[in-house]
Amino acid sequence: MKFSVRAATAAAVIALAAVLCAPGVGLAESRGKALKRAEREIRQGNYKEAEKVYRRLLDADASDRDARLGLSRTLIKLGRLQPAYEEAAQIVALDPLNGRAHGLMGTALLRSGEFRQSVEAFLTAIKFNQREALAWAGLSEIAYFENLTRYAYEGFRRAVQLDPNEPDNYVSLARSCSRLELYLEAADAYQRFLETAPKTDSERRARIQGLIDFYRYLGTTKIHRVGGQTVSSASFDLIQNRPFLNVKINGKTTLRLVVDTGASLSVISDKAAKQLGIRPVARGGLARAVGGSGTFPIVYGVLDSMEIGGAKIETVPVYIRTVHATADTPEEQRADGYIGLSVLSNYAITLDYQSRQIKLDRTPLPEGEEEARAAGGLEAAMTRAKSGAASSEGGAIDVPIRSTSGGLASAETRLPGMERPLNFIIDTGATVTVVSKAAVERFELEAMKLKGITYRVIGAAGIEEGAEALGLAALTVNGLRKTNSRALILDLEPVNETSGFEQHGILGGDYLTHFSVHLDLRRFRMRLTPQTPEITVASDQQ
Repeated sequence: MKFSVRAATAAAVIALAAVLCAPGVGLAESRGKALKRAEREIRQGNYKEAEKVYRRLLDADASDRDARLGLSRTLIKLGRLQPAYEEAAQIVALDPLNGRAHGLMGTALLRSGEFRQSVEAFLTAIKFNQREALAWAGLSEIAYFENLTRYAYEGFRRAVQLDPNEPDNYVSLARSCSRLELYLEAADAYQRFLETAPKTDSERRARIQGLIDFYRYLGTTKIHRVGGQTVSSASFDLIQNRPFLNVKINGKTTLRLVVDTGASLSVISDKAAKQLGIRPVARGGLARAVGGSGTFPIVYGVLDSMEIGGAKIETVPVYIRTVHATADTPEEQRADGYIGLSVLSNYAITLDYQSRQIKLDRTPLPEGEEEARAAGGLEAAMTRAKSGAASSEGGAIDVPIRSTSGGLASAETRLPGMERPLNFIIDTGATVTVVSKAAVERFELEAMKLKGITYRVIGAAGIEEGAEALGLAALTVNGLRKTNSRALILDLEPVNETSGFEQHGILGGDYLTHFSVHLDLRRFRMRLTPQTPEITVASDQQ
């Protein structure tokens, strides 16, 4: 078949005339200007507009690698991780040496909780491009999740140097600074975030401004100063699967607080704060949480001291907020607040649910242990993330855990019929286990729903009626299986907004109360010892 240049030219002229005469359409934007406009839309937080620009470029030329890379990055910003991964994978298929594409694939995998695959993608990205900021940030996040904070801190500093216009890098750097108690540096990093981040998300900016004010208030103050007995114990009441402790606050008033590993910062109710004369030291924005309206005002306070049995912790930052209850909630089920991980992480804690005892042990770690753990640096963290290995001893099972960006402990959990494990937050303050609505939809778990049964949920952000639940033939954590379990279906988007990688659920007291739970966040280690016949050890680990 012969091709007529003259005919083709005439057809092109006619088509161009039709475009120019179409209502509201002007001269086509050049590719270079379109790419710059898409980048500008991203900086301004208009991610959907940026997506449209990139898709138009790809419609015009499907081989446009810059547009496809930009689209992948934009989809990550929008939280659409699977299509983001697929767009970057198309580039890798055509250009296996493209470090940026590997970095984008790794970021999408990491946000989805796919640690093992993300490690390979990030290492490949750096192999092909030593200056790929996405990969350095991703590897540093994994180091942070594996509790190698000093290495994470150095890695985030490098990512900021390589890409000073990426706001998320400043947030990650600030979090690592906070964990290292470098509060003024954390405040500076958050300030840089405000200078580079889109002005559109006013709520997030208000939260960040509140953190800046709080960290500047703390300055060089040493918080969570531990004293009292090196090893101490206290009795707790177990009510609706939650451990309630009597805790002396500021050396004078005893409050009933829940031991809550699902809270990063401790909480005092606004009623108790008023009673104790605890005044706000900073505030800003709304925290997103489960239940009710989905948010609560962020108000920071500082306790002089907290005493649990023979243990004493001085200078304790807290949230001051409403602790919700219904009108018919019995007095014994009402809490004055929660003891969060910011306090508990200073100890190796053991919650023995059968004897109703908590032990807090701040015995110094053996000399050289911290250095030995850090000796392998990022490479060691990568190996742990890829292997997920664990050990057992005397009937107790070590469970690999990771830290979320907010400092919570997350463990891989298996549901019936699923090959891949899901990420569940370890939450002693939750009465029951939870599966996210997003996970139910994505993994097609609707068939497991309990028909005609709904529940009332009392969360940090209020009370939610009509929650549905899954009936689970089994719930398994590292081979520790509990049969005939139940999991409420809740929106965990507020949790995932700050988790760093997707959390598919919450492992609550209905599972944890069957164990003696040993949690040592100094080593970031959890050990579960079964205490009831409802727990069996699954040889297939599924």
